[in-house]
This record gives sequence, C-alpha cells and structure tokens, in this order.
Amino acid sequence: MDTARLLLSSPRAWLGQRFEDEGLQAMMAAWGMHLDFAPDVAGGALFPYLESMASQTFGMALGQGGADTIVRAMVRVIGQQGGEVRTGCDVAAIVQQGGRAAGVRLADGTLLAARRAVIANLHPRLLYGRLLAETAGNGQPPAPPAAGQPGPTPADLARLPAPARLRPGPGTMMIHLALREAPRWRAGAELAGYAYVHIAPSLDQMARTYREAMAGLLPAEPVLVVGQPCAVDASRAPAGHHVLWLQVRVLPAQVRGDAAGQLAPAPWDTLKEAYADRVMALLERHAPGTQAQVLARHVVSPLDLERDNPNLVGGDSLGGSHHLDQFFVFRPAFGHARWHTTVPGLYLVGASTWPGAGTGAGSGFMLAKTLAA
Repeated sequence: MDTARLLLSSPRAWLGQRFEDEGLQAMMAAWGMHLDFAPDVAGGALFPYLESMASQTFGMALGQGGADTIVRAMVRVIGQQGGEVRTGCDVAAIVQQGGRAAGVRLADGTLLAARRAVIANLHPRLLYGRLLAETAGNGQPPAPPAAGQPGPTPADLARLPAPARLRPGPGTMMIHLALREAPRWRAGAELAGYAYVHIAPSLDQMARTYREAMAGLLPAEPVLVVGQPCAVDASRAPAGHHVLWLQVRVLPAQVRGDAAGQLAPAPWDTLKEAYADRVMALLERHAPGTQAQVLARHVVSPLDLERDNPNLVGGDSLGGSHHLDQFFVFRPAFGHARWHTTVPGLYLVGASTWPGAGTGAGSGFMLAKTLAA
C-alpha cells in the first residue's frame, strides 16, 4: 500500500510527508520537472524519489569527451553483431505483405526486407500519421505538419489509432555557452564541482512556472538545469576555457503571451533570443559575472528542436507526457504497452513507449528479449 500511495502521490504531498527542510524538498522535486511532473501533479512523486536515490547509489554516467561517445559506442556494438547503421536515409513507407510488416521502403526507392520484424523508434504520431497513413493520390504518404504549425485537431487525432493521440509534454529550450571562466556560484564554491545544477528555488516557484507554461505563457522565472561538463571532464573545452549548457524546462510549444508582461506573443524564431536574455539574467543572479565571461552563445528553441528531430513534437524531449493517463499500461495507449502496433510484425519502441523517456534503451532491450525468445 505504501508503494501504491507513492505511485499516486504528487511530489509536494509525498516530499512534505517525509522531509521537513523546504530546500531539500525543492532539490528532490526539481527532478520531477524533467518528466512533466510539477509539484502538484498526481503521480509525480515516483520520479524525484527514483532520481535522487538512484543517483546517490549509482552516480551518473557521462561520456568522456562528449555525449557522442555513447552514440559511437552503440554503433560499434551494432557493427560487432553484424548490423549496419545507415544515416540520412528517409523511410517513405512501411511495406506490408500478407497483412504483416515485411520491410521498409526508403525515399530513394531502396527496399529493406525484414526477416523477423520491423522496429520503429518514432513518436507514434509520425508512425501512424505518416508512415501508416493512407497514401495520397501521388502514391506517397502525406507529409506531416511543418514544425511550429498548429498540431492536429481533436478531429484529426480521432481518425488515427489510439497510440497516435499521445499528448506531448511541455517544450524545452537549450542554450549552449562558451566561457572564459566557469561560473562562480553565489551559493558556494562547492557547486563548481558538480556536473548538474538545478535553479529551482522552491516548490511554489516550480508550480508557478509549470502553470504559466501550460497556459501558453513564457514563464516569468523559468526552471533551469545548468550543465557544467568541464567540472568532471576538462576535455570538453580548450585548455583554460569552459562550456556550459542551460536546459530551460517547461515552455509552451506555441507562445500565447508572457507571464512577465514584457514580450508580445510571436513565433519562437522571433522570441528565442529575447527569452534567452531572461534566462541569462536569472543565471546571473545565482552566478554573478557569468555573462561577462561568455565568448559565444547558441540558442535552440522548442521549434528548433522539432525541426531537427520531428519526434520532439512541440519541443517535447520526453516523447509524450508521463502523466498517469499516459504511463504504465497506458503508454502509448492501452493495449499497446508491450510495443505492439496495429500491424502484425511492426513494433514501436522509444520514449513514447514503456518504460518511457531516458537513454537507457529499456523498451528496445525488453522487446529484443521477447523477439529472441
């Protein structure tokens, strides 16, 4: 019963029952913001608990020299097992024979036949709304909506299978900085030694930020994840210099207004630099002098994220919200939680499926064990 209560509780309710210190409550609750769980969202208590306890027990693994270390390692393993990785090859359609998925056809006409199964690591909206949609008159699948355009209407979604109705989580912005010197944190020099620093001072502030973003507003005071990779890996930057990345959690995909009343509604291409200035001002409050150390800045808006990877619908880096109605047996839809799709022989893995977002490859691993059995 204690486990059931944990799974159903909000972060505020569960943390308030177990910890007296408000700073410690905020420290743990900040992890919930990574997975679309603000302090008062039911079902969110599990993630602050898991992240806090698992990180204390096991630490957090980082690829030395850059995140591509992990990608290159996985590609090497695939090659060692006789597999082949192709990039820059758009899939035009899922080929079906005898009512089963038999392979994929690339945009250049190349046919790749499947011996056992076709496995798609896609947002279900792309799989069902594009690759499995009825072909248009020219024999090609209909093009998905352009990034940043209004998403499908409820009527549009109603015509698609249930998995395609998976609701996106809030958007994300990334700001990458090249620095002369590392930040000097007002809270103490010890923070310079940590790879991740959350700027999320209280449960109330996180709840307010989330509420504003869900209303389509630019949060007046965003929640930040500050990455300091040089703190643990000096090879990330030239000698004597540093890199910093800022992840701005919970932003609207389409901006209807500004909670601070300073910026007029506009597309992200128009707003991103101005909003990044607000983020930098917030960082400056906690690490004075940082702005003066900036050599270069690159801002990636929620729209930019979706343009680069159409799976990040609305800039959602989670493959869909993890709220209770879209998690456990409901991810991506009831009856499809074991990676089955509406087409026999076609399977769906990735962040939009159980066990959800993250870089652990859990869904693919479990499906592989099932297929190999």
